[in-house]
Amino acid sequence: MIRRSPNLTPDRIDSIIEIIRAWDGRLTWPALVNAIAEKMRATYTRQALYNQERIRIAYETYRASSNASGVDRRPVPAALKASMERVQRLELENAELRKREALLLEQFVRWGYNAASRGLSEDFLNQPLPPTNRHGNRVSRPHK
Repeated sequence: MIRRSPNLTPDRIDSIIEIIRAWDGRLTWPALVNAIAEKMRATYTRQALYNQERIRIAYETYRASSNASGVDRRPVPAALKASMERVQRLELENAELRKREALLLEQFVRWGYNAASRGLSEDFLNQPLPPTNRHGNRVSRPHK
């Protein structure tokens, strides 16, 4: 009987994103699935990975950056290579965050339009949250 892989928790998603950021060469979904199976001892389908927005953004960002950059294969010292890899990982992470920010801004514009179309004002939407009721459903009694 084949056991199913654990659910994609935020920690597992972070690990998969690190696999993508550390990727060297051409990235494909089957290659990513195989790398995850090897490193994490869990098998996920391409569809399961694609449904996770953070993984999809990391994958698409890596693919876009690897297609745009010309790869230079001259030998370089180890320290310089490590620095270049770190810079590349940070640039990928920055591009991922920019894409996530753009998606969130689109979502807020959509929310703003929907709120305005239902007559909700900005003042109403900016009201502070009610205080947390730490005592459950008990009714507060006036002190004597």
